[in-house]
Amino acid sequence: MLKYIYYHRHGQTSISAVNGSYGNNQYRVMLTERGIQESVMLGHGLAQHAPFGLYLTSPLPRAVQTATLVSRQIGQVEMKGEPALSEPINEQPREVWKRVTNLAEELLKSPHQKVLLSTHGYIFYCLTTYFKGMELGDLKHFVNPPTGAFAWVALEKGKVVEANWECKDHLETREHLPVL
Repeated sequence: MLKYIYYHRHGQTSISAVNGSYGNNQYRVMLTERGIQESVMLGHGLAQHAPFGLYLTSPLPRAVQTATLVSRQIGQVEMKGEPALSEPINEQPREVWKRVTNLAEELLKSPHQKVLLSTHGYIFYCLTTYFKGMELGDLKHFVNPPTGAFAWVALEKGKVVEANWECKDHLETREHLPVL
């Protein structure tokens, strides 16, 4: 039986809008109006892949806010905070890699057939790198995915059989985001 893991980056914040660093603001920054709209669009894009058995979210406010908005679009799903999905804060890359790959391995053993993850740009690419069968050193070409973008992998016996590493179609109308 196939297992599907979907993961997305949070919506835009005032800091991600300028590609800045969060520093000590990790726990204070919320989505901008555009980030809220992106999250709604993300939810509409992910609704096509529902139902999900489990929705794990980084405990940082921008990821939780995004997950809350997405969950309104995708229907009933069990949502839980997952510290392994947090943006790196005072951690070495190897530590982040270990916690992300440990989570990925746990998800492969999960009884849920479809899992959704709300996370951050760096974690997004850690997951992508891991599922592509690459290593930590391959992250040297890391570039943040667009806010509100998602990716997914279909796995059979732990091996990727199909994937879409950066789904952005739902955001193509970014310049004409709907008014909420």
